[in-house]
Amino acid sequence: MTEQEKLEFYKSEYQGAAFAEFIAFRCTKTLGTWLKIKAMEEGRDISQILRRLIVKAAEEEGFNRDAV
Repeated sequence: MTEQEKLEFYKSEYQGAAFAEFIAFRCTKTLGTWLKIKAMEEGRDISQILRRLIVKAAEEEGFNRDAV
């Protein structure tokens, strides 16, 4: 994703469906560290990074974030 695409994703979160689910998961220390670094680099919360990455991967599998 380009920096512009990332910004557009983060802006779209304010207009999309409300956050209604809390899902926690375990990950490796290496992945956790990478996520924390990515969040610091982008000046975002880790949950924002996770949502962006999960939505991107889910869309490749057929997820439609604009569906009702």
